[in-house]
Amino acid sequence: MNLLRPSGLGELLDEAVGFWRANWKPLFRLMVGFQLVEYLAIALTQSLSRWLFPLARDPSALQSEPARALPHLLGSMALLSVAVLLSLLVAQIAGVATTWYSYSRVLGTGQPTPGDAFRHAAARLGTTVGTFALSMLWSAVVMVLLLLPGALLGLAGGVLATRDSRTAGVVLLVLAAILLAVGLVVLVLWFIIRFILVSQIIAVEALGVKDTFRRANALSSGRVTAGVMGLVKLRLTVLVTVIGGILLVVSMVTSLPLLLTGAAFGAGFTPGKAIDDVVPVLLLMPLQLVQTLLGALVAPLYVIFQTFFYADMRMRREALDLELALGAPAQ
Repeated sequence: MNLLRPSGLGELLDEAVGFWRANWKPLFRLMVGFQLVEYLAIALTQSLSRWLFPLARDPSALQSEPARALPHLLGSMALLSVAVLLSLLVAQIAGVATTWYSYSRVLGTGQPTPGDAFRHAAARLGTTVGTFALSMLWSAVVMVLLLLPGALLGLAGGVLATRDSRTAGVVLLVLAAILLAVGLVVLVLWFIIRFILVSQIIAVEALGVKDTFRRANALSSGRVTAGVMGLVKLRLTVLVTVIGGILLVVSMVTSLPLLLTGAAFGAGFTPGKAIDDVVPVLLLMPLQLVQTLLGALVAPLYVIFQTFFYADMRMRREALDLELALGAPAQ
């Protein structure tokens, strides 16, 4: 496939899906190891949480023994946070590898193998980890700014609700819940759009941590064409929504065997009983592995979309298509 011109939104989606369909086998081999690492991290976290913080999974304990149950809940949340961060980092490394495999093929300038992609991701690991840490710190600052108003309003509502102004307190609590929900949605969208091209920059451009961080912001900001859809952030929002919706539907389908099995054993119908609490481990693990393998099959699609968008931005802003037509390397 040779992409030598800027594309419209629909074309980008069609081209990304077409590339994924044409290369799904090597992309699966490339992604499956990363998906298994994420699966093991989550499974280990769940096992440690059950062993170290058993009261966190018992809703009645928070009411009957709050002093004992609260530290368990906080400890379990801390473990989950570590697992989520590890999963995000692994996904970032996988994005670098998948981009290196696909970028030259998208532009028609090379044919790297999955092994080449693994080695390149390993060579860029320091930059990947550093950029990830910087993005998490910056995201924490933005999270405080977006969620603090709702949290303060909720605190004020809680104080009023325990005193004589119960009605005013309830109103403030409702407003606080709305503010927190809106803030959370904005935070997620901001995070996705702000750092959506980080893996592509790390894979393709020989930049350090700070330059990668700045470059990601530059490529995901501003305007590339006239009209409303020329705003890069709006283009990204539309495309992320569409590709996210596609992946969400696929994820729901791949999760059906596990969810149906859990429902058959009563998961979700008994408070404090999750799937891993009621489904026998000898049945649960194969189902989770199947779900992981199916996830490895479709996960590259998102990275391919990012790669196409990255190439499109460089063509629109840096005339990359002209450089390629003149025989310049795809860097």
